[in-house]
Amino acid sequence: MINVWAKIVIDHKVKQSVVVAIDPDNFYDGITKIAAELKIPTPVITQSQIDHFLEFNLLKLKQRDFIESIPFDILEFNAIIEK
Repeated sequence: MINVWAKIVIDHKVKQSVVVAIDPDNFYDGITKIAAELKIPTPVITQSQIDHFLEFNLLKLKQRDFIESIPFDILEFNAIIEK
């Protein structure tokens, strides 16, 4: 499991955030869970975006990653790495 900090960003400010544990082998269900927690539309993500997140622990989604219009600038995912 990976703890993911999901943030809604408007004008470079975090307006809402949530931390959700997701299974890296079932990333799509994790994204759906995060969207439900934040009460936003579910983004459309590609396997290359998932691979980027798993490699760099960061993923930023913009309007182009959603079918519906969104009331924010960026949906950002950060992996929480425990040492």
